[in-house]
Amino acid sequence: MLSYKHGYHAGNQADVLKHICLIQAYKSLKKHHNSISYIDTHAGSGDYKFESDYMSKNKEYENGISILENYKYENQSIKFYLKIIRNINNSKKISFYPGSPLIMSHLSDNSDKLSFYELHNNEFILLRKNLSKQINSKFFNKDGFDFTNQKINSNEKTLVLIDPSYEIKDDFEKVVNTLRILDKEYANLTALIWYPVLNVENNDLFIENIRKIGSNRITRIELPLKKYNEDIEMKGSGIILFDGSKFLINNMKECIKELYQIFKDENCNIKPKIQKI
Repeated sequence: MLSYKHGYHAGNQADVLKHICLIQAYKSLKKHHNSISYIDTHAGSGDYKFESDYMSKNKEYENGISILENYKYENQSIKFYLKIIRNINNSKKISFYPGSPLIMSHLSDNSDKLSFYELHNNEFILLRKNLSKQINSKFFNKDGFDFTNQKINSNEKTLVLIDPSYEIKDDFEKVVNTLRILDKEYANLTALIWYPVLNVENNDLFIENIRKIGSNRITRIELPLKKYNEDIEMKGSGIILFDGSKFLINNMKECIKELYQIFKDENCNIKPKIQKI
């Protein structure tokens, strides 16, 4: 797992979906809470330059942010996301892709508390360097799934982004177990959990295991890109939204329809989903 580098995939369609959801989740919470505690469980380095060795190898951003950069329609969630990405770049032209740590550091104010977990030593060093000017951030060089072991103030509104690599199959099981803990122990917490759609059977099993938790606080947001079949490859991705607001869910309904039309292959045989699990 420690060989994984998000730079290979930074700025792709999955990042676009994940970061639009993250930005909208933060916005919806700040409407009602002066201070947010944010936890990023798999933070990465936070800064991905297009000309870097990692990004230039697969150039997945060319089918993600580079396509969306020319967006000329009216969805406010997409437009605000692009505004944030450009503001972080300090330019209308996007030359590097900011990961969730840079996005949240840009959005947050000093009343918020940010916690970043990153297990990979080199990524952790880069993360601390990239956020060296942040005064409201803490950094943990450990497995982000351990965040439930830290003291979370039940009186503070907490937003969590869980974004593992899923290179280890146990990550799917860890997600289900984490959701079970959240539903049982945390009443004042919102979580976004990103997941890849790799094949139909495994995806159905993952969703069914989440359904078995029996919670009424879980919504599935899934963006298919390719035809769903038994081949193991990236066919799309999704967000498991724990305790999301109606404001966020309604905003994402129209947004995901537009992302689907922008990014899907012509042979894609599955429609996007936003549904309670």
